[in-house]
Amino acid sequence: MKRFVSVLLVLSLILISLTGCSNQESSSLQDKNISELEYIEGKLVKILNEMARDEYLVGVSTTDNLEENTNLATDDSIVTKKIDWEKLLKDTNKIESSIATTITDLTALNIEASEIEKLSTGVNNMIIAIEKEDINSYLISLNNVYALIPSYMEKYAGNNEKTFKKKLKYYTISAYIAYNDGNLEMAKTQASELERIYSEKMKEVGYLQNNEYNLNKLYILIQELKRAIDSDSKELVKSKYLLTIEEI
Repeated sequence: MKRFVSVLLVLSLILISLTGCSNQESSSLQDKNISELEYIEGKLVKILNEMARDEYLVGVSTTDNLEENTNLATDDSIVTKKIDWEKLLKDTNKIESSIATTITDLTALNIEASEIEKLSTGVNNMIIAIEKEDINSYLISLNNVYALIPSYMEKYAGNNEKTFKKKLKYYTISAYIAYNDGNLEMAKTQASELERIYSEKMKEVGYLQNNEYNLNKLYILIQELKRAIDSDSKELVKSKYLLTIEEI
């Protein structure tokens, strides 16, 4: 009888050990996937911020009124701005090359196949938009891809601080893109959602006490972004978007 009890004890310890290893592996995989998603996030935000600062625009000169019958041509050049699609494609390809591993880990974390497919589809749509030189479609696809980041994380990590910040960034990005797409009402709606997500988190007393200074500053920026959208001022919206996204 004592031998039987000893065997059961050993088996129990083995099971506990295996469960502990399994939990550690799951936690490690979650951390790895969060890092992968944050890499994608960083590239998306960098692209959008550089667009907001006109860093993807290049000057193109067109020359009119050239006097072909003389050696002294009159060079009245008109300089226009266009998007550097080659640079945009290069930066977007960095995202595309990273998603294979991300998709594998999302599968291991039991994220639904239909949800995982949205990631590759979204990035592909960004590349298709570049090929068509359609900046509005590109930005909408970028917005759709970013929306997946907090969605994935919430499924396996819950609504923790990182997920909260990703949601704030999503609604900030979404409001800015909607405004630039000419959809003022959608921009207002997304800005209101940004404020709602922020306000809900503020009900957590412990989180508020530990982050009071930064959260008060962020609250002011959110309100300024909302007012900029309400005033329908393109330059002001751009400025407030950049300040808000950098603060988050």
